Amino acid sequence: MKNEDTLTGGYNPFDWKPYTSHQYENGSWQETEDSFLFSFTSKNSRSGKIARVTNKIYAVEKDLIIKLSNDFAKLLVNGDGHDVIIEAGEGQKIKEFRAHSLILSARSTYFRAALSKDWARKKDGVIIFRKPNISSNIFEVLLKYLYTGNIDLDILQGSDLLRLLVAADELDLQKLNIYIQSYMIGKQSDYVQENAIKVLQTVFQHEICTVLKDFCVDVVCKEPKLLFDGSNFDSLDKSIFQIILQQDDLAMQELEIWNYLIKWGITRMDNKLDIEKSSQWTSENFEELEKILHDFIPCIRWFHIAPKDFWRKIKPFRKLLPEQLYEDIIGQNLDPETPPNTNNISPIRCPSFESCLIEEKHLALISSWIDKKPRNFYSFKTKPYNYELLYRASKEDFDVQRFHQLCDNKGPTLVISKIKYHNKLICGYNPLNLTPYGTGIDTWAEASDSFLSSFPILDSIHSAQISRAKDPKFSISYRTNHGPSFGAGWDLTIEGGKVIRCSLISSYPGISDFITAGTTLHLDDYEVFRVVRKGNK
Repeated sequence: MKNEDTLTGGYNPFDWKPYTSHQYENGSWQETEDSFLFSFTSKNSRSGKIARVTNKIYAVEKDLIIKLSNDFAKLLVNGDGHDVIIEAGEGQKIKEFRAHSLILSARSTYFRAALSKDWARKKDGVIIFRKPNISSNIFEVLLKYLYTGNIDLDILQGSDLLRLLVAADELDLQKLNIYIQSYMIGKQSDYVQENAIKVLQTVFQHEICTVLKDFCVDVVCKEPKLLFDGSNFDSLDKSIFQIILQQDDLAMQELEIWNYLIKWGITRMDNKLDIEKSSQWTSENFEELEKILHDFIPCIRWFHIAPKDFWRKIKPFRKLLPEQLYEDIIGQNLDPETPPNTNNISPIRCPSFESCLIEEKHLALISSWIDKKPRNFYSFKTKPYNYELLYRASKEDFDVQRFHQLCDNKGPTLVISKIKYHNKLICGYNPLNLTPYGTGIDTWAEASDSFLSSFPILDSIHSAQISRAKDPKFSISYRTNHGPSFGAGWDLTIEGGKVIRCSLISSYPGISDFITAGTTLHLDDYEVFRVVRKGNK
């Protein structure tokens, strides 16, 4: 015990696992006479005290509650003294259940109102209650829960769980609803991901489903193709689509989002158009599509689309954009140093792994480079490293001292820098601990596994370039008054004032493919990640 010289413990003769003897909404229990609790003081074995089970039932749950639950289950089965007949389902699948209004009213506010004198319809003194919108098999599960407090979700498929969730909300069984949501996230996550649109459109209709709703949105943001490449993407509700596009961590490029949005809009038109033949569209076609997509235009982060992509891919659809917005985008692309007229510029999306500069696919390739894989590169899921954000320059006002406070002595690090006015990222991997490597404000260390690289921001990652240390003796530098630094001369160093400089190419000769000696480039931002092999802390 904290602040006390006492040890306490317990002995469980069984495996720790869900038990089958007594299952309840909040846990499960198993009977035993062999378990016990104990305590010691002052690490003296003679001071030990033990408490054995005096009643094996009370070790797991009160026998009276268990017996009560079983008795109510029998009452539901035999229907003795019933005063309600419930007809669940419709058509050939209608099933009658004999129930008791007192139990139903006590367990559900819905039934308390539905079986009241003002609503209920009686025949021969028995209330006849029809529930065609809940299937008989789902209603049977709910009825058993109302009578016994027990429910076994393991016997239900994902689609049945979704129907059970809806039915539980209708019957105002809030605790059960929350329990089902947690179960689906914990044990049916594959179903949720494989049926993202169906689950989303279901949970967004029910306010209580916030837990599952947030989980679904998070899943879609991490793996957008689950939604956008789904077979029923065309049926996605407008309001849900808008919410997804408003997420800052949606891991998808704006141009790709725009293409999916156009396809989604075309499916709602009277005439299905060919997106590849927009030059043949009529003014009426554009007007119809503009009305469909009007509310989505603010969801696209236009100023984070590369100028050449905007000109090639979006200009053909300029009639869908407000004239002022179009002029602002063109003006920004032609003159990046002059801020646009609009103040409503959304930030670049930051995917769930906390980077505003790179995507998951970049980390997969970088992981492959770290392990020097010549082929069969990792995917994001198979990469053996985690990347923990330590420092984002824009957030820390590019402060060098904060860089050292947050990044020194954290083990291997990866720096990602976005070059201002250029469609590229420059990256560096330091396999060493970031710390002074000697005396003085500028010191060096040898690291044969270090490398520098360059990525195009919007083009294929296969055009990325990498330069490994040819002379590793001075490949890593620690500069007290500067940010991340590489090479003897320095090949690459981030200095205060938002610039990255290549003074001399020496340790990494391959960087001449993407930067010239004597070059100083301005930065939009840079990020530093701690690189941790999975399974390590």
